[in-house]
Amino acid sequence: MIRLGETRGRDNNFDLIRVIAAFSVLFAHSRALSGAAQPLAKGALGVFDAGTVAVDVFFFTSGFLVTGSLFGRGNIFDYIWGRAMRIFPALWVMLLVTVTILGLFVGTLPAAEFFRSPITRDYVLHCATLVNGVRYLLPGLFEGNPLTAGVNGSLWTLPIEWRLYEYLAAGWVLLAFRPAWRGSAFRFGTATAALVLMALVLRIFFVQHAREAALVPTFMFFYGAALQMWRARINLSYFRLGVLTAALAVASLSSATFLPVYLATLGPLVLHAAYLFEGPVRAYNRVGDYSYGVYIYAFPIQQTLIASVPGLSLLLLNIYAATLTLLCAVLSWHLLEKPALDRKLVPAAATERLFERLRDAMLDWRRRTA
Repeated sequence: MIRLGETRGRDNNFDLIRVIAAFSVLFAHSRALSGAAQPLAKGALGVFDAGTVAVDVFFFTSGFLVTGSLFGRGNIFDYIWGRAMRIFPALWVMLLVTVTILGLFVGTLPAAEFFRSPITRDYVLHCATLVNGVRYLLPGLFEGNPLTAGVNGSLWTLPIEWRLYEYLAAGWVLLAFRPAWRGSAFRFGTATAALVLMALVLRIFFVQHAREAALVPTFMFFYGAALQMWRARINLSYFRLGVLTAALAVASLSSATFLPVYLATLGPLVLHAAYLFEGPVRAYNRVGDYSYGVYIYAFPIQQTLIASVPGLSLLLLNIYAATLTLLCAVLSWHLLEKPALDRKLVPAAATERLFERLRDAMLDWRRRTA
């Protein structure tokens, strides 16, 4: 048995889990982008393909790790800067590379017309800032593809992810005058948010027979955050892993039970996979965290392959796309993402002193106006 509260650092399998999830999204998208009728795998409810489950895994993992990072740093400035360094540098380079290459060599419009188009500017502006969502169209691109309305459909999750980072930061700042309350407030706050969101997901599905695209990932994020805050009481074992797996397998036989069991068990299953399996599997940590690069480069590479090689089979599309995407992800990690993360900390002492001065000024103002 492993006590989750006693585990620390990067001695886990999260990097491997995330890169598997990223490639699962790639393979699921290949079928949709190539015009194939069915996704790789479906749950009993018919709405949980491999890519959907992978996105849920991403958000649960993010909520668990990011919340741990916030409390581990104990400094809101370091937290915000670290999150920005994780998301934006690689995103901006990907946008520069894909828009330039696609505009010059793949699109049907003359280069000058393509780069002058307000659609191009709108795409770059929104995707680079994640403000008010992202955009999916570039003029003259992929108009003959089975899925014409998307240059990089994977980016839809990034504004949601960044907004969730902001929610955690807002909670931290709101408790600035009572730092001792932060642990308890986050423990009960994240758990309450997860329970409320789970109830909303179930209500929408069973009453409206729909799945709100952003709601389940948001639930998964807060579920991960809650389990991070309660990690001292969580134990992992092969027996519990077997029980969770069996429960999900049995629930998948009935559309009435699959969704609630899926929502309840996915997070604990991820934690078991992350911490329970040791030995050679941990060697992946020495390779690099390629998951983000795979996630942001796969879609435009797949669309470009489909547009450039008519009649490309699904198997070859997967092979070519996975190979080219992995190459881009490796370069992105070693040349950009890792260097950015290594330099992501702003001077903690200076920012902490600034924050303390602001807090002291506010307290003094409150005393004088009381």
